[in-house]
Amino acid sequence: MANTKRIEKRLQKVEDWAKAFEKETGPRQTMENMNWLVGQTRLLGERLQQSEGGVQELQNALTANSQVLNQFLEQHDMVRDWQMFLEGLQAEQESQQEDENNAVQESGSEEMDAQEQTEDGEGMGEGASEGDQDTEESQEENNEEETE
Repeated sequence: MANTKRIEKRLQKVEDWAKAFEKETGPRQTMENMNWLVGQTRLLGERLQQSEGGVQELQNALTANSQVLNQFLEQHDMVRDWQMFLEGLQAEQESQQEDENNAVQESGSEEMDAQEQTEDGEGMGEGASEGDQDTEESQEENNEEETE
């Protein structure tokens, strides 16, 4: 009896919630949702414009710095020194990239060793189990020790 009353109360609460939900769904609620979505879209548009403005400011600052640097280099006859410096940096980067490529190739050759090891293990299924091989190897080692 008590369980059925609890279930009836819960069912009544669910039905009340469903009726309240139905009242709030309709043209009025749909318009409120649309208004909220439009507002969020406007906010996102404003944020996008602000970020684009910031990017433009950074680009302008970089351009201005580049112009000032070029003027300085020309005034002090350092253009050739600057170009040599940049060539040196480029050469360093290229050598680092070559080192990284060589490192990747070396690690690739190590992977081949692992494949060869798996080939050695294929012979295990031909009749000898691990335990048998272990005992055979230990016997061979014992024989070698005795002969020495």
